[in-house]
Amino acid sequence: METKDSNNNNKETVYDVPKRDGSVWPDDRCPAYTPREGAIPSIKGCWYCKYADFHLKEETALEVGICKWPQKVFE
Repeated sequence: METKDSNNNNKETVYDVPKRDGSVWPDDRCPAYTPREGAIPSIKGCWYCKYADFHLKEETALEVGICKWPQKVFE
């Protein structure tokens, strides 16, 4: 696992394996990253992954999501 600090002090964590049923931040990523429809191609992070559940279909999205890999949240 590797953690990087970007210019705006947000931390990005790169996992060696998916963090199944674990908490993930929007900028985190892993080898299972699969972009959901509408994802920005140049940005790769859990926020845009088909396997991450940030309650994006709900009225209020979560700041920290749950990795649902291998179950897709978005098709």
